[in-house]
Amino acid sequence: MKKFYFAVAALIAMTMSSCKQQAEVATAQAEQTTTVETVELKEVSTPAEAIARLKEGNERYSSDKAVNPHDNSQRLNETAPHQAPFCAVVACSDSRVPVEHIFDQGIGDIFVIRTAGNSVNGDLVMGSVDYAIEHLKVKSVVVMGHESCGGVTGAVTEPEEAVENSKVDELLATIRSDVKEFYGKKDQIDEAIRLNTKKQVERILANPEVKEKVEKGELSIVGAYYNVHTGKVDFAE
Repeated sequence: MKKFYFAVAALIAMTMSSCKQQAEVATAQAEQTTTVETVELKEVSTPAEAIARLKEGNERYSSDKAVNPHDNSQRLNETAPHQAPFCAVVACSDSRVPVEHIFDQGIGDIFVIRTAGNSVNGDLVMGSVDYAIEHLKVKSVVVMGHESCGGVTGAVTEPEEAVENSKVDELLATIRSDVKEFYGKKDQIDEAIRLNTKKQVERILANPEVKEKVEKGELSIVGAYYNVHTGKVDFAE
């Protein structure tokens, strides 16, 4: 009989423990839902607020606390009629640089422009930047280079002689023109990546209308660097 009572007591204890664990999970999920709603409700009206929102999102992402806001059918319905991103990010096409994930943002939050080497040295890419500024009224444009960028690495290390009919060599030549002082210096790839980003920022600011918006405090053009090992983004001050 004692064995029976012990077995019943053990079963009750296990049931209570299971219920407690389920309650804890439910509480954690509720807290996460609250966090997502808070992030979704944030509004951006200034360049400083745009950068702050990106920094906050990246902090969540790089510390495994991403809440993935604006990632549901409701957001799809909200943004279907029009888009109103708070910023634009010019990033590399590299598969390790998923822009929305890096900044823990969702549908309709960021106007993403991606090309190998995050270069804006061309009408199509620069036109996309101008569109984000003039028509979408973004508060900030971030040009984000990244660690181990293949485009910049190729531009610095590959032979300058172009291969006939190779668009890749044309691409590398374009990037090389912005980091020519690092050509052949394989031990300074990281410096070349950062310089390339700086050159793109300068190229965007060369537009008088863009520069005027920056001077008025309506817009910011900012360089950044993404670490593919840590997930962290450093913004140029």
